[in-house]
Amino acid sequence: MNSTYYISSTSGAPILSSRTERRIPVGRSDNLISYGDRISVRMLMRNQCVMEYETRKVADMTDLTGDLRIRAKGMQGLAVIQIRNHDRGWTRERRMMLYPQRKFTPRQKVNAIQVPMFFPWEI
Repeated sequence: MNSTYYISSTSGAPILSSRTERRIPVGRSDNLISYGDRISVRMLMRNQCVMEYETRKVADMTDLTGDLRIRAKGMQGLAVIQIRNHDRGWTRERRMMLYPQRKFTPRQKVNAIQVPMFFPWEI
């Protein structure tokens, strides 16, 4: 444990402060993913396998979800995702709703309406 020694400005008493960094895993202990784990992913839509791949380049479920959404670009509907972590020995099944990608259409410029200027004494 790294500790730093400070002295209080008011009383002159020593103050010890701990500055130890520790990583706390988020999620259940049986559901962890670390960068470099061998992850197999299978995506089913309407009970048919539409995508299957393996990766070692995800650090958590958020990375995996983002990677899936990029790979499934253009697909739409409810998908069942089967995830297997070979290094930690667990398998999970999740559902993900895929939405159609919106095409960017630039907004047309609206021409300003020309209002003739008038002065109060012209009325």
